[in-house]
Amino acid sequence: MYAKCGYIEKAIEVFEAMPFKDAKAWSSMIVGLAVNGLAEYALVTFSRMNKAKVEPNHVTLVGVLMACAHSGLVSEGKRYWASMVESGIEPSLEHYGCMVDLLSRSNLIDEAYSFVESMPLAPCPAILRTLLVGCKKNKILDKGEILGQHL
Repeated sequence: MYAKCGYIEKAIEVFEAMPFKDAKAWSSMIVGLAVNGLAEYALVTFSRMNKAKVEPNHVTLVGVLMACAHSGLVSEGKRYWASMVESGIEPSLEHYGCMVDLLSRSNLIDEAYSFVESMPLAPCPAILRTLLVGCKKNKILDKGEILGQHL
């Protein structure tokens, strides 16, 4: 709750004082760090979670992918995506959205566009808008026009 309200220092303090941290606690901390601009710390926390032998859930991976997107860590994001799929976590629209954001922020618009086209789920408007912003930022008008028609 502290992280959600922007009190990240207090969130860290409470988290570190917890004698037992389950997947929900770890996930909340990772997402909180990522949302509050502490992407590197979020990834370090994810590494600590793995060392503690706590199984990540789908929310954990949203936070990890979000951290990668905000830090421009494309290869790491792709690696986390692959390990998520390999471990049997079914990607949700949130996961797909994070990957599109990661690729778009890194100016890999063609790859992001292909990624959206290959999604087994219909992309939600938020994913299409994320890609559209990337097209606009990179002056890729033809794909931007196609996306605009879908919104």
